[in-house]
Amino acid sequence: MGNSTSKNSEGTTAAHPPMNESEKVTFTLDASANGCSGMFWRTKPNMGSSSMESDWPRNGAKLQGWKSAENPGWVRIDHPKGFWLPEEQHGKKIIFYD
Repeated sequence: MGNSTSKNSEGTTAAHPPMNESEKVTFTLDASANGCSGMFWRTKPNMGSSSMESDWPRNGAKLQGWKSAENPGWVRIDHPKGFWLPEEQHGKKIIFYD
């Protein structure tokens, strides 16, 4: 029996199932309205789940990901570690869809 992080036949892990490419969205990150220079990645759709990875996106970054139907207001980022970002912070938009 495999564990929850074993690779499946598509080469993705169970922890990060594949997403439908046709539903991918492109957006620009801008958290400057909150006085921030960018936004730390989230390891799950929860504001308290910040990742300290050094490649967190700065304002003006163009990113791609998928809007979450299961977690409204969150976007799962097209990143090898399956990070998330919120659409808003402190009631202000930080994700601007193209």
